[in-house]
Amino acid sequence: MELKTLVATVMDAVKAADLNTIYSLLMIAKEELKLKTEITMASVEYVVQQLVDEGYLVEYEESSLDLSKKWKKYIATDKIKELAREPPQKIVQISKMRYVTPSFYYLLNYSSRGARG
Repeated sequence: MELKTLVATVMDAVKAADLNTIYSLLMIAKEELKLKTEITMASVEYVVQQLVDEGYLVEYEESSLDLSKKWKKYIATDKIKELAREPPQKIVQISKMRYVTPSFYYLLNYSSRGARG
């Protein structure tokens, strides 16, 4: 599965996310689907921007309450279903979690697998 399709699949499952959340979900999906593709933050950022340019995602900025920090977030449009495939069950479960972010879930369950063998 190419990265563009994988990003579309993840965004179809979560509907809205920032770049770090998208990256974490992609890493989890990569593990679940047993893909050998190398996924970097730069490549994810490039693909997300492509999807924004093509109208599959909408980009907006969110600010902290004191307006000192801003970060970009992305919302999936209805058009994303054209590219998306059936997401792994784990991605669907994580997207429904309220109190555990996908980034934290990834750190707890996947990030140390390479170190453990």
